[in-house]
Amino acid sequence: MLRGTAVFALVWVVARACVQSITIDEADTYLCWVGRPSPSHWSAAANNHLLNSLLMRLFTDVFGLSHLSLRLPALIGAAIYIAMAYVLCRRFARDARLAWPLLVCLVYNPFILDHLVAARGYALALAFLMVSLAVVSGKQLDVRECGVCSVCAALSFAANFAFAFVNAALIGAVFLVACARVRKLRERLRLLAACIAPGLVVSLFLSAPAVLNMSEEQLQYGSHSLREMLRTVAQASLFELNPQIVNPVLLQWIGFATPFLVPAVLLLAAWQLRRRQPAFAYVLLGVLAAAISLHLGALKFRHLLLPKDRTAIWIVPLLTLAVGIVAANRRALTIMLYAMSIYFLLCLRIYYFKEWAWDADMKEIYPVLAHYNHVYGVKDVAANWEYGSALNVYRLMSGRETLPEIPSPVEIQPGHAVYVLNYPFDEGFLRKEGLRVVYHGTTTDAVVAVRPEVACLARAGQPR
Repeated sequence: MLRGTAVFALVWVVARACVQSITIDEADTYLCWVGRPSPSHWSAAANNHLLNSLLMRLFTDVFGLSHLSLRLPALIGAAIYIAMAYVLCRRFARDARLAWPLLVCLVYNPFILDHLVAARGYALALAFLMVSLAVVSGKQLDVRECGVCSVCAALSFAANFAFAFVNAALIGAVFLVACARVRKLRERLRLLAACIAPGLVVSLFLSAPAVLNMSEEQLQYGSHSLREMLRTVAQASLFELNPQIVNPVLLQWIGFATPFLVPAVLLLAAWQLRRRQPAFAYVLLGVLAAAISLHLGALKFRHLLLPKDRTAIWIVPLLTLAVGIVAANRRALTIMLYAMSIYFLLCLRIYYFKEWAWDADMKEIYPVLAHYNHVYGVKDVAANWEYGSALNVYRLMSGRETLPEIPSPVEIQPGHAVYVLNYPFDEGFLRKEGLRVVYHGTTTDAVVAVRPEVACLARAGQPR
């Protein structure tokens, strides 16, 4: 059952990668850092997740531009992450009655599952973080294992710079754990070199150009307080019950209990931690505390905001795994993990990401624009800023239309023939310009609106 749960998770993320619409951040990554002839993937920008951009360029060049090739680096990260989660569950939860809910909580958390699919660097960063955790949790930790952790930390950092402090904290923990088993100074120096040198070489090869040229203006997204940071992580982890799975009565009942789930699990785990001494749980909590402390120091001395939402995603596997280790032979905490795991399974969705839900209909909206281009010769299309990048990727993916690049400024400009707009926000513009809505998204408020003369052509069935 544990293997089946892991395999199903991988099948699910692959299915989502094939089905879900391209989102604004995924599209910007391709348009700005991957799809250009110049080596733009070395650029220093918050949106450019370096290792992910490199692999996206490789796979789109080899296999062509598609949903799957764009998201293939993330899917590789997802496969590694799921495999390592399975290994860690088998290692620390020998009883299958605990291993199963722990695996579900590590993998099926909607926050984690979204970012195992999206064509961003989070999946790869999480994957290499989990590899390091699997290595350091083993019985032996010598020079070779320290070197592996060092390389994984560097790759995790290259995949997403938001993982810088947590990987630094983890390497510090690796060194301390390894040093606890040796006494000679010479051996400790070898361990220190193994923890630093391999990762430094990888970082010099991959991350150095972007890091050295990164400006603080690129690092403006974040939380202003520790409370805000933790709240965003909890909210993303509990988003959202799927009404297609949960009937309305249960939806209301579970929704009432939802705010108490995370506090109840953490309080019970803290109480159980006082009664036993699981060594690796303390290692995980130490890494978590050190990483958060480094972020707090950066906030105080460099005014760099704390992680928020997706940039704090590394908190979830560390905390979840620590709770799972504490839950061994603890019935009440195991029951709470079952409650969390069932909640996560009831959140399964296949059509949209929480972070970019407004782009869920772009795959269906682009064919409407293609129809107006093929049948009526319409080329003058503009879009709301939320949609333009995704539509431009679909334009490149199709390659059969004569549409130029679709502009998508923050301030919509009048005078275009066809618009893709957000109906609630752009309703005033629709009325002012006398536009007619010809298509409304099935799951979002995205609409395709045309000028009266274009609508008349469509009604008459005549090409322009």
